[in-house]
Amino acid sequence: MELRNSSMSNRQRAFRATYRQQIATWYNGWLHVSVIFIAGFSIIYVCSANLSDVAWWQWGVIPAVFLTYQFGEYWAHRVWLHRPARNGALRELYNRHTLQHHQFFTDDEMRFADHMDWRVTFFPPFTMATMLLIALPSAVIVGLLISSNAGWLVMASVIGSYMWYEFVHFCCHVEDNWFLVYCPIVNTARRHHRAHHDHSIMMEVNMGIGTPIFDWVYGTSDLDRGFFGHVFNGNSWEHVKSNLRRTAKAADKLPPKVAVAGR
Repeated sequence: MELRNSSMSNRQRAFRATYRQQIATWYNGWLHVSVIFIAGFSIIYVCSANLSDVAWWQWGVIPAVFLTYQFGEYWAHRVWLHRPARNGALRELYNRHTLQHHQFFTDDEMRFADHMDWRVTFFPPFTMATMLLIALPSAVIVGLLISSNAGWLVMASVIGSYMWYEFVHFCCHVEDNWFLVYCPIVNTARRHHRAHHDHSIMMEVNMGIGTPIFDWVYGTSDLDRGFFGHVFNGNSWEHVKSNLRRTAKAADKLPPKVAVAGR
């Protein structure tokens, strides 16, 4: 299945067809998403059930962890996913992200055709277990040094931040609707991410997905606006920088073999 009314190039259309041919027939996007979010909400529920008499200042753990996660996401995206490395594992991340995800979706066509295409956007379900293992040491240390409440909040915040990433990234690749067009933050993320899928600037611009904050901090945004202008920019293209450095269309040739993966 493919979108009928689309401005995508023949090259993009061909890549999407090739990619889809290698998706397992048993794959189901709805099941994929259900596993991720049911697991995530279950972990958050367990964490919240263990909270007791939370002091007002302990709630500060949530924004602190969220921003730390967003920085990690920004850094990994900028350094690993758009820069081919000699290391085999990191090179594979680059191949799967830049040579596959960015070929499947371009700024000309950002939409899924159906739930089978979700395979190219959501991380594999086991990523939730990986996030749990990553969060565990920090949660234990914070729990021992500060309080058990703080430790549980660290765990819940890491998982919640990952779920926010998956939700926002999904929103960037679905058909426009009232919620996506008018919901603050989400509409900002959609425009921000669409600009990032422009091959001529994707190697350097708009690396944040969950938030544009660190693109603003490090000057890698395509917008010429302040902090609040970035966060609440919405769908507007009015403030796009006129002096963006553009390159030839990156990764312009199809990779010789499309290996289906979560990124």
